[in-house]
Amino acid sequence: MKDLEAFKNVVRKELFTHPVITANPFTAWFARGEADEDQVSDLLVQFSVFSNHFLVLQVKRMVNAGTIEGERCARNILMNECGVGLDPRTGSVEGRTFASGNAHLNWLRDAGAALGIEPMKLGRWGSGTKATHAFLTGLDKTYGSHDPMINAGASFAIECWAASGLGGGPRLEAGNFWRQLIRGLELVNQRRSADGLEIIPLGFFKFHAEIEAGHGVNVWRELEETFELPGFDAKRFLKGGQKALDAIELFWLGLDATRRESGRDALAGVNVCQWAL
Repeated sequence: MKDLEAFKNVVRKELFTHPVITANPFTAWFARGEADEDQVSDLLVQFSVFSNHFLVLQVKRMVNAGTIEGERCARNILMNECGVGLDPRTGSVEGRTFASGNAHLNWLRDAGAALGIEPMKLGRWGSGTKATHAFLTGLDKTYGSHDPMINAGASFAIECWAASGLGGGPRLEAGNFWRQLIRGLELVNQRRSADGLEIIPLGFFKFHAEIEAGHGVNVWRELEETFELPGFDAKRFLKGGQKALDAIELFWLGLDATRRESGRDALAGVNVCQWAL
């Protein structure tokens, strides 16, 4: 495909209509604030497993990037995940300060402390469900792929999923999964406060909602750079994006199955598939 604008339209049609972006059952339910303490704890624990093991995937994304822009963006994200401050306007960590307490896993530990979750339970592979493990395996095969077309497509899809609706006005913002999680947690905190319980710190979630719109801008720029590569392969790029979104959907479907069935590995209707590309 030689026309960049035509390819952008294909990307919007093929990736932006994925159900993990348009119809996430777990986050839509969670936004209502009906989650009990066990369900909130499950969210924090599974998110911590994702967040901690995403560091390994982020290194793979950085070293396998097919463009300088992709490598730069991946390095900035990696450093921020580890605790280096980030400029939300530019997505850059240049000249920023490191603090171990700002590592994203530690923000989740702060949130978990309000619920009495043991700090070392958070982020451990053994704390993850089968769905969370399948999700991370799917990202490893796509976002961490040695194939620069696959990992570029996965990176694009992940960032556009995370930024979906942000900056698009109240109605679209309300459908963003970060906004839905924040809304639900705020309602849970209102209930906890009324009961005299410690509120759950929301820094992890609010920070990501703030920066994701900037990430979305960056990946469109990276897409343009990737499109100009001599070996650009539209099919591989799109496949990387679609497979990454399939993996992300597994994570949310796993959480939704657990909250419905109240079982640790409740995966009724969740297809934990193989990740051959």
